[in-house]
Amino acid sequence: MTQRSAFMQASTRLAASLAAAGLLFVSAASAQTQLPQPQYGTADVRQDRIEELERQLTQSTAENEQLQRQLNERDREIQRLRSMVGELAGVNQQLSTPPTDGAPEPSGGTTTPNRPRAEAAPSTLNQAQQARTGTLGTIPADSVPESPAQATTPAPTAVELYDQAQARLAAGDYDQAETAFAEFLAAYPNVTQTANARFWYAFTLHAQRNFQDAAANYVTYLQRAPRGPRAPEAQVRLGMALISMGQRQQGCAAFASLPRQHPNAPANVRQLAAREARAANCAT
Repeated sequence: MTQRSAFMQASTRLAASLAAAGLLFVSAASAQTQLPQPQYGTADVRQDRIEELERQLTQSTAENEQLQRQLNERDREIQRLRSMVGELAGVNQQLSTPPTDGAPEPSGGTTTPNRPRAEAAPSTLNQAQQARTGTLGTIPADSVPESPAQATTPAPTAVELYDQAQARLAAGDYDQAETAFAEFLAAYPNVTQTANARFWYAFTLHAQRNFQDAAANYVTYLQRAPRGPRAPEAQVRLGMALISMGQRQQGCAAFASLPRQHPNAPANVRQLAAREARAANCAT
């Protein structure tokens, strides 16, 4: 093969290689330009989608807030029932405590100890007269007819009515306890037990979800016994009743003012106020 022939063959192979490379390049470029463009839609479609997502987010947030409120309400109800159970335990303990004034318990008998029996007067009748009439002075007392005044049942005392009402409360019979405390307040509006009876009357109303009347009676207690033994608790339970009525701001104010109004409130009352304030999302 001559030098000229070899050069021609080399030139031919190089041209073929360049042609092939150029073809591939063109094919790759052609393939790249033919890829489908991503379909994002128009600007209006994208805006509508964004607004739809925002609506869904807002709706989900509202539903979550509603569920949270329901959970808070349920927590308050559970805590309220627990506190009432504790109160009933305290009432039971008070009722089971023996008297401390040293007075003896009634024995049920009518004979006074160490009291001498009265001697029967000697009879002046002969045996025949005694046989016909019986022994003078031995007629049984229960055979004498009672006068109308003696037959009337005496009205129960304040202590008796109050004890009856507390017994119903201790048994968890809120309906009967409410009636009993109402009767006590009507019969004895100004005695030693009146203030406590007012508090427990409000308590029984509260336990039966009569929040409006319960709140009114808590207020009455606080007005008439602002430094009474149950005044701190009455203020806290007034706040609970107000929140249950939907008056959240006033209820939270009752919790917040407890340290100022009653700085020496018992620990359990302060804990009750703090727990109810958290459940109601009161501002601290």
